[in-house]
Amino acid sequence: MDKTNYNHSIRCSVNQCANHAQSDDYCALSQIRVGTHENDPRDVKCTDCESFKIR
Repeated sequence: MDKTNYNHSIRCSVNQCANHAQSDDYCALSQIRVGTHENDPRDVKCTDCESFKIR
């Protein structure tokens, strides 16, 4: 993956993700999938980036 050509529409500060653009706080994917681990999500903490991959 070319991490120098990242998506300026997806900000990300999770440096441990394999999709993180190493040089800046952006995602290198063209799109991500957002999901939840809750039955009835009502808070930002209830959502997850399902595109996350450990580096």
